[in-house]
Amino acid sequence: MITIGTAGHIDHGKSRIVLRLTGTDPDRLPEEKERGMTIDLGFAFYRTPDGESVALVDVPGHERFVKNMIAGAGGIEAVMLVVAADDGWMPQSQEHFQVVRLLGVQQGFIVINKIDLAESDWLELLEQDIRDKVRGSFLENAPIFRVSAATGAGIDELRQFLNELPGRIGARGDINKARLYIDRSFVRPGIGGVVTGTLRGGNLSLGQTVAVWPSEKVGKIRSLQSNNQDVQLAQPGQRTAVSITGVDKEYLQRGGVISDRLDLSYFREHPVMALSIEMISEAPVALTEGREILLITGTTEVSGTVRLFRDKNLKPGQKGIVFFRPEAPLYALVGDHFVARLPTPMVTLGGGCILDHLANFPRRRHFDSYAYLEQRASALLDDLVVSELRKAVIRPHGDFLGQAAYSDDDIHRSVARLERDGIIGIFGKYIIHRDGIGQAVRGLTAAIDKFLSGKPHLRSLSFMEIGRLSPYSDDTTRVLVEYMVSQGNMVVIGDRYNLAGRGAALQGAIKQAHDEIMAELKANPFTPPTLGGLAGRGKNYKEAIKYILDQREGCKCGSDFIFLSEAWDKIVAFIRQRLDSKGELMVTELRDQFAFSRKFVIPILEETDRIKLTRREGDKRVKGEKYEG
Repeated sequence: MITIGTAGHIDHGKSRIVLRLTGTDPDRLPEEKERGMTIDLGFAFYRTPDGESVALVDVPGHERFVKNMIAGAGGIEAVMLVVAADDGWMPQSQEHFQVVRLLGVQQGFIVINKIDLAESDWLELLEQDIRDKVRGSFLENAPIFRVSAATGAGIDELRQFLNELPGRIGARGDINKARLYIDRSFVRPGIGGVVTGTLRGGNLSLGQTVAVWPSEKVGKIRSLQSNNQDVQLAQPGQRTAVSITGVDKEYLQRGGVISDRLDLSYFREHPVMALSIEMISEAPVALTEGREILLITGTTEVSGTVRLFRDKNLKPGQKGIVFFRPEAPLYALVGDHFVARLPTPMVTLGGGCILDHLANFPRRRHFDSYAYLEQRASALLDDLVVSELRKAVIRPHGDFLGQAAYSDDDIHRSVARLERDGIIGIFGKYIIHRDGIGQAVRGLTAAIDKFLSGKPHLRSLSFMEIGRLSPYSDDTTRVLVEYMVSQGNMVVIGDRYNLAGRGAALQGAIKQAHDEIMAELKANPFTPPTLGGLAGRGKNYKEAIKYILDQREGCKCGSDFIFLSEAWDKIVAFIRQRLDSKGELMVTELRDQFAFSRKFVIPILEETDRIKLTRREGDKRVKGEKYEG
C-alpha cells in the first residue's frame, strides 16, 4: 500500500476528486457536510487492477486547519496538489506546497480541477504559472492532469496514472523502528479504544507488545486493520487501525504515538531538540531568540521556545540551526521532518529536520561543542555517522544512532564504508573518529603532562585522577585510556597509569619529607607511625606518601599504617608459611612472631582478609579465595 495526501486551497475540489476516484466521500464529519469543507483528515482507499492498494488522505484546505493538513501530510509517500482552474494558485496552494516540501515528500503530481469552468487558453497560462511556482522543487517535472470532478472529464487519465503509481514509488522502507502517529482515536463497542494512523518505520503484528507515547504505558495489540480489513501484520506506509489491551483509552489520544520500542525514557530524558530549519519566503516574521513556535511532527504538536545557534535571527527564505525547548517532551527520531508555525496568528514559518536530542537547553558559551550539527544538517547518512563521532569521539558499536530514522543495516554499511576510507575506525566494541581520537589523545596527554609536571614525584595516576583531568565522561575516558595504552601512549602500573617514557623524581621539600618518612619506617619496620600522623604533617608529606606507594617502597595496610615493602613481605611470608604447614593461623602466632601489639595485629589481618589472602573463621585465619593467586 502507498499513501497519497491531497493538498490545495479550500474549495478547489480535493474531496470531490477523491470521491470520483474511490466512491468514498472523505468528508466524514457532519459539520464538514454542513459547511462543505474538510475540517479534519478524511480517508479513502483505491485498489488498482493489479490488486495494489492506494490510501488517499484528504486534508483540509482552510487556513484555520492547516495543522490538520500537516498531520495528514506527515505520513504520505506522494502528494496530489490540486489547483482549481477558476481560482488559480491561491494562498493555501502555496502554504500546502511549502508544507509537503518541508516534510520531505519526494513524489507527487498536480491536478488542475474544474476545467469545465475555464477556457483552454486560460488553462495553458495556469499550467505555466504552476510550473513556475514549483520550479526547483520535487514537483518541477511532475505530471499535470486536467480534470473536472463535477463532470468526470480527465478522471480516467488520472485513474490510469494511479494504477501505475505503486510500481513507481515502491514500498516504504522498513527500518525496524515502527511508529504509528495517532490521527484518530475513538471507542468501538466490544473492542474499546481504537487508534488510526499511517504506519512508518517498521511492522506491527497482532499480539505484539507496544508502548504508547506520551504515557509510556505498555500493552498488547488486540486487533489490527489495514484498508478496512483485519490483518495479522501491518507494514510501513499502510493506513492502520490498532486496538490495544492493557492501556486505558484516555492514554490513546490524537498526537500520541504507538511504538514497537518499549523503553521510551530516552526521549523524556532528552527533551530539547536541535533543528535544521528553512524559513519559507512567505513567513510573516523572522525567527528570533526566545520566540515561541508551534512544532508539528507526525500528528504531534507542541509549543516551545527557540535559541538560535549561529544567527541573530532567521529571516524569510533563510536557513539555519536552532535549539527548541518544548513545553512537553515529544517522540521523534533524528532525521524526522517537522513544520514550525506561529501559535498566534496560526501561520507557517518554515520547517526542516530534527538533528539531535539534548538533555538541556544549551548555553551560548557552550555553543562550540555543538559544531557537529553543521555537518549533520546535510541530511546525509555518512555525515550523520561522522558527526555523531565528532560529538562524542568514541561510541559503542551496539545501538549506534539508535535514535535516528535509519535502519541498523544502513548505519552499519555507512560505518564500514567510512572505515574503508580511513575516516573512522573500530577499537574493540567501539567506533572511533580517527582525527577526533587523535585530538582527544593529544589533549588528555597534555592535561596529564601538565598535572604531573608540578608533581614530578608521582610515578602514576589512578583512573579517578585521570577522570578529573579529562573533559569526557568516565565511560569515554576509560575507553580513551585503553586506546592510549594500546597505542603505546600510556603504560599500566598495577591498577594505575603513567605516560609512556615518563619517570618519577623527588625534589625539594617533598624529597625531604620522603627521606624523613623512610627513615622512620626503617627504624621501626614492624611498629610504623600511623598514616594519619604522617599525613597530618602537611601537604608535602601527603605527596611523599603517594610517591612511596607508587614506587612500591611501602605498602598500605588498611587506612591505619604504611609498612616498608620489605617488612610487609616478611609478614605475608610468615602468614603463608603457617597456612601452608598448619592450614590455619592464630592471632597470637602473628603477634608473638613480630612482637606486635593488638594495635598492629588486628589491622594487618583485616588487610589480608580484604585482599582475600586470608579468611576469618572465629579466632583463626584460613586460606582466602585469592591465596593461590
